[in-house]
Amino acid sequence: MSSWIGADQIPVHALAGPALDELELLLGGLLAPAHGYALPNGAPGSRTDVFTLAVPSSTGEKARTGGLLFLTDPDGTPLARLTVTASLHAPRAVIYLAGELAAVRPAEHPPARELRLTGPLPKLEGRRTLLAAFSAQPEAAQMAMTAATARRENADICFVAVCGSQPHGRYSVTALLNSLEQCAAQLPDASVGLLIMPAPVDAPDRQGRRLRNHVLANLNADLTLDFTELNEPPKGSHKLPSEGSGQGTVVFLTGLSGSGKSTIARALTAHLQERAGRPVTLLDGDDVRRLLSSGLGFSMDDRETNIRRVGWVASLIAGSGGIAVCAPIAPFDATRREARAMAEKVGTFLLVHVSTPLQICEQRDRKGLYARARAGSLPDFTGIDSPYEVPEDADVVIDAGCTSVQQAVEQIWAEMNPGALPEPDAVEAWGVAPGLHLSMAR
Repeated sequence: MSSWIGADQIPVHALAGPALDELELLLGGLLAPAHGYALPNGAPGSRTDVFTLAVPSSTGEKARTGGLLFLTDPDGTPLARLTVTASLHAPRAVIYLAGELAAVRPAEHPPARELRLTGPLPKLEGRRTLLAAFSAQPEAAQMAMTAATARRENADICFVAVCGSQPHGRYSVTALLNSLEQCAAQLPDASVGLLIMPAPVDAPDRQGRRLRNHVLANLNADLTLDFTELNEPPKGSHKLPSEGSGQGTVVFLTGLSGSGKSTIARALTAHLQERAGRPVTLLDGDDVRRLLSSGLGFSMDDRETNIRRVGWVASLIAGSGGIAVCAPIAPFDATRREARAMAEKVGTFLLVHVSTPLQICEQRDRKGLYARARAGSLPDFTGIDSPYEVPEDADVVIDAGCTSVQQAVEQIWAEMNPGALPEPDAVEAWGVAPGLHLSMAR
């Protein structure tokens, strides 16, 4: 829509949708070296794309004559001034205008205006920035990779939600932003940004992908992890259930060190990967404690924080329709209940108490942890000088001192699938369970 503004009758043209998002990126420098509009097929060879502006003939003639055009949002708020340097008549009473842009005032339209990225990321003296870009719900492995890379490179993390234009009142990116904000809250020196592209992020054409890569590069981060294409499942591959098509599940095994919960968790993961029909992720052991919780010790507060992170990652997986199998010690009832509450907001939660007696756990002490705890060189060790609160709300109780791994898996599977028949051969290969393995301990 076009009109006139000011005493000099400077023409005005209102932008909406993708054209409005493109204007913001041009003004902010994310489409550099372009800082304005070109005529069709008239951009310098160094540009990755041609950005054009077509206006009605009456507006175009006035702008060409006066050399100026104001660009506004749909509400008529002037956002930019175009200094017209060239024009081209086109069919259907349209004129293309070319020239440099200058900002008049910041845009105010939603969504998430406070998170919108329209220019390069700010540089902080002595600090590096790691950009992690997502166009779909983040996966646990991607979060672990991002956190590990940031620590290794001593970089602050900027999680960026990348999406196409958001129709007014129908903001499909909100769920992704919420997830990334949850991620940022769990990590030090992490922030969240929103990058809205003028074309759909899942556009199959190479030009759309090239433009996205160009804009991400212009954000000028020191390091970039681009998960946008990885988030898009290839044609014919398994897709996570869409919203409303099915909930994800968190299977949370708790028990003393050496109780057998990790062995059962690995076997259960293999069983579920074969039969559950949806993605399965194992969260167990030392790896994720090293990657996601490297700054934590083994005090009560640090162990509580670690379990909250276990529950948080597991709820992300369940929220995307997947299954998370977790096997931390998780000795305290209050934190286990927090993990249950996070999971049940997005799916279902199954608490499995691996109740193997302490005496048997000590006999299985392959790492020598109990011996060190008894000798006093490993303080605050669960079951020795730090309590383990036996869960009263367990959905399944398994004594691995008298129950085989296969029987344990069948018992859990039966609880997850009432009426399902046991499949004795389902867990023969538990020791080499395929798929993603992220670990958390104590």
